[in-house]
Amino acid sequence: MTLAAEQNHSADGATPEASGVPIDCVLFDLDGVVYHGSHAIDGAADGINWLHSQSIPVNYVTNNATRTPEATAEKITGMGVDASADEVTTSAQVLAERLAERFGPGARVHLLGTTGLRTALDDAGLEITDSPEANPVAVAQGLDPEIDYAKIVRTCDIIRSGAEWWASNPDYSLLTETGKVPGNGAFVDLISRLTDTTPVIVGKPAPHMMDFAAGRLGARRPLMVGDRLNTDIEGGCAAGIDTALVLTGIHDIHDALRAGTESRPTYILPNLCGLEALITGTDRGESARIEAELRRAWAAIDAGETDAEAVLAEGHLPHRIGENS
Repeated sequence: MTLAAEQNHSADGATPEASGVPIDCVLFDLDGVVYHGSHAIDGAADGINWLHSQSIPVNYVTNNATRTPEATAEKITGMGVDASADEVTTSAQVLAERLAERFGPGARVHLLGTTGLRTALDDAGLEITDSPEANPVAVAQGLDPEIDYAKIVRTCDIIRSGAEWWASNPDYSLLTETGKVPGNGAFVDLISRLTDTTPVIVGKPAPHMMDFAAGRLGARRPLMVGDRLNTDIEGGCAAGIDTALVLTGIHDIHDALRAGTESRPTYILPNLCGLEALITGTDRGESARIEAELRRAWAAIDAGETDAEAVLAEGHLPHRIGENS
């Protein structure tokens, strides 16, 4: 039984793995998992193309609300992996769907965001307005690369007037080829401080996106693959599914050791090439050893017998697979 299965068992005590249900779809984050900026990550195309060869459905579950699903699929295809818009779930889609469910078609919404979120709101039948005098019922916030002082002030005024505040995701930073840059969460934090308000967030780590994507595929045992413990892995755990931390982005093995119970991965992958061995159950070498070491350490930490720093001092856990301890 996997760690996530133990933590996320159903009411009758059964788990997908214990009942012999195989992984029947894989959900992927994008930045730090499939690509960095304009470059594919080593092993990503091989791993995803192997899933295609086995007819295992995939879905790209991204907190990025700036691009449409069509544009996101085009970028993935440019990385050497055939992708369609139907295989993409964005936080903008989920945010627009939730607002339409809550307020109904034609509801007026103030947009702080760009093309991806604007398109999703339009597709959901919502009316976008930039005027506080239009009395919008909600603010929909996604990352806006052209955000400025006037937009921030206008948004704060609308929130203070009583409009509900909804945000696509809480990602404080994004990893680019040159380093970290501000993400939507940085501006959510700023507006929250200015208005003494917190938004409803639909993106990871909330479970909405995983539920939406897995539901589209009718999956019985989805696997969520991501590089961030506090969004991808925590979101998968919140949705009650197995997760895999891939070591090509933000977080590493030491970060996983320090994670709380809400964001501990089931599996560790050096890159997406490791998916074949994981799904087929073949020898996974150092990855399996590290997972076993993490489970042992987490059990001891939870029992109060040790802490993460003491475990790291033992020297058995490298930052990344293939490194010397």
